[in-house]
Amino acid sequence: MRDAPPVLWVAVGFAAGAAAGTAAGLGPSFLPLLVATVPIVLWRGPRSRGLAVAACVAAGLAWGAADRRARQHCTTHVQDGARAEIAGYFVRASAAGASTFRVLSGPGDRCREPVRVYMRATAPPPPEARLATVEGRWFATRRPDGSRAVYLSAGGVRLEGSAAVPWHHRLRSAVRQRAGQALDRTLGAQAGVARALILAERDGIPRELWDAFARSGSAHLLSISGFHVGVVAVLLNGIFSLAGRPPRSRAAGTAAGVWAYVLLIGAPTSAMRAAWMTTAFVAGRLRRTPARTLGALGFSMLAISVLRPGVVSGAGFQLTVAGTAGILILAKWILAHWPRHRGRRWIAPPLAAGIGASVFTAPVLAWHFGQVPLLSLPSSVLLTPLVAAAVPGVFAAVVMDVLGVPGAGVPGTGAEALLSVVVAAASALGNVPGSTWNASPREAGLLVAGALAAMALGAAQWRNRPAVRAAVVAAGACAALWLGQAAFSLAGRGRVEIVAIDVGQGDAIGVRTPGGRWLLVDAGPRSGGADAGLTRVIPYLRARGVRRLEAVVLTHPDEDHAGGLASVLAHVPTGAVLGPGFGGGQRGHMAGLEEARRAGVPWRRARKGDSWTTDGVAFQVLSPAPPTRARPADERSPNDWSVVLRVAYGEFDALLMGDADDRIEAELLAQGDQGKVELLKVGHHGSRTSTSAAFVEVVSPDYALISAGARNRYGHPHPQVLARLEQAGARVLRTDRQGTVSVAGKRNGAVWAPGASPR
Repeated sequence: MRDAPPVLWVAVGFAAGAAAGTAAGLGPSFLPLLVATVPIVLWRGPRSRGLAVAACVAAGLAWGAADRRARQHCTTHVQDGARAEIAGYFVRASAAGASTFRVLSGPGDRCREPVRVYMRATAPPPPEARLATVEGRWFATRRPDGSRAVYLSAGGVRLEGSAAVPWHHRLRSAVRQRAGQALDRTLGAQAGVARALILAERDGIPRELWDAFARSGSAHLLSISGFHVGVVAVLLNGIFSLAGRPPRSRAAGTAAGVWAYVLLIGAPTSAMRAAWMTTAFVAGRLRRTPARTLGALGFSMLAISVLRPGVVSGAGFQLTVAGTAGILILAKWILAHWPRHRGRRWIAPPLAAGIGASVFTAPVLAWHFGQVPLLSLPSSVLLTPLVAAAVPGVFAAVVMDVLGVPGAGVPGTGAEALLSVVVAAASALGNVPGSTWNASPREAGLLVAGALAAMALGAAQWRNRPAVRAAVVAAGACAALWLGQAAFSLAGRGRVEIVAIDVGQGDAIGVRTPGGRWLLVDAGPRSGGADAGLTRVIPYLRARGVRRLEAVVLTHPDEDHAGGLASVLAHVPTGAVLGPGFGGGQRGHMAGLEEARRAGVPWRRARKGDSWTTDGVAFQVLSPAPPTRARPADERSPNDWSVVLRVAYGEFDALLMGDADDRIEAELLAQGDQGKVELLKVGHHGSRTSTSAAFVEVVSPDYALISAGARNRYGHPHPQVLARLEQAGARVLRTDRQGTVSVAGKRNGAVWAPGASPR
């Protein structure tokens, strides 16, 4: 990297600053920047490269912070839950997710960012590029960069004409519609996959298939990326070559065609990166000074960071940059040291590219998604040639069908056959046991920091011994992971910690005792191929250094609480499972029972009056009462069975309500089991059937913890519940707004929560 072009260092510094600026704002980020700059100046002098990079970081920081303020200004007029009516047009319509709406009049018409509109699950996608009036309710959530994003839950859409829609949006919509219809006619069963390949539309891919591609490490093949743009560039270059155009004219035409395609599909970040790199190569050819690959990558990073700073902190930008850098840096090194043999030219390049991309993107995948696919190398080597062969056939089928050329079904049939093989292979690889490593942002950060430190301090002297240098870097990464996990496990001793793990619409509450022991209350949801126990709970526990759970308390068998239980029991040694003892055949509950039997984990019924103490923390089950003849178990709803757990440590008290409703609350109040608590885990995700006014008045919590999914279809938490808690003086912490939330209590009753002042 010493010979890397200056534009790459400028781009890295500016992009890092832009990411920090969009995530944390300008003020809090300046201090570490200054602290890092002063030693560089003292060590290397004012002309050092490090000082120039620090200056670029500062510029990116200011630019990203300005973009953050502009986006926040766009949301100041919006009150969460308020009704709204906006007029404009849909830039991108989706039936499965959020549609993108450009506002022309109404709240938000002065903002440059479109509004994300969520339609009813049963509603068809609205037409694009037609004037429409959307009625609905505003709601807000937290972006990955920490800023507040505003959405509209649509209750109705009125369509009008299209004359006021800009011509380029009308043209783009018409071309996309014709292309989609052509794919439906010529690609048959694989039309949904083909739409993802060339139009960046994922609505036609079932969630289970998408998850299988993700687990196999081949999801990037279905996302518009540099690979797809490269295929388009090769096709265009071939067309211009057949037309007899000279090299410079051919290069310019290829770049123009690539940009037209990228803008047509909505300019996703990875495609923008490839388009800017293509522009750099074309500019070099026109100037007769060929551009360097790393310089082109730096140019693309800088262009995107300047034009769209808000995307720099997102997974798309980081994955496309990391994957490309891995291919350009690590793959080049691997090829330089690859032994010479007869099949080297066919075997070495794809393997080297796969290894480079996999290694460089692994920390990014762990940071953003909590999973690293272990089969990404074989799946990429196996599937990339098939997709590369299918994409030209897909394009040919679309062009021939749109232009009315006979025989469009011939390339379509061939592409459909290839894509069928791709789908079958990805599904098989994705279902291989152990195909993914569940990591966490903390583990990813520790591994990267250890590797960089070893590379800077211990591996430099082994510059001429690549194998030894790689071993030193790996040892440094593992040492940093071990030391960091040990430090985190020691931190917080002397206080009890209650953590609401962000599992979406469900519950998973971790309890850490002062002695470092852990209990888990519920294990998150599982729906379709998404298992929050596997993707959210286990990575969090591993990041905190948890090697054993003293117990798992299952409040009740509903899927949003018990769905992830089997995965937790399969991956984390557990002392026992405590539950209400009732079940109605729910899939997650039954899978948990089966896994407990297989792993030899005792399963015990939790009843009112049960209590135990661990490291000075007293746990007491307040509900459910045993079934009686007057009210047998089979006449209760699952929420009636919910285990209510009190956690007490000295003068600190917490109440974990599960999904108990106001009837259970009334029973607890009637029996005199309640008094003031410092922390209330709000029942039933903030539903209006729980957290009654009488109950809130008695428990009078200082902090209220709500576990709910962002943009959940139930409307949790209900505004009435939030109003009651606010009236009682409780500080509300929500996983749908803040992600994973942790609250710590000391023996003297003091409470500490990140982002809030201690009471």
